[in-house]
Amino acid sequence: MDHRLRGGVGAPVIAPSYPLNKLLTAVARQHVSRDALGEEELAGHPLSPEESAALLAGDIDALYRLGANPYLIRRVFRGRFRI
Repeated sequence: MDHRLRGGVGAPVIAPSYPLNKLLTAVARQHVSRDALGEEELAGHPLSPEESAALLAGDIDALYRLGANPYLIRRVFRGRFRI
């Protein structure tokens, strides 16, 4: 699949965020569903202000736009998805 078509023809490519995905991987390994993350979980991670705000709010749409891996979003915030 051509990821340039993500969201429509000619849509900009969303660059993955390594610090964001690294944090989500660590949280996903705890095998606990979250609605949002706390300040203490974000401490020590070089996140942008937008990434921090999205994690604190549990804003899955913003996390996706900021470059979070959709699989990791689903693993961490799985309680917010209907099956």
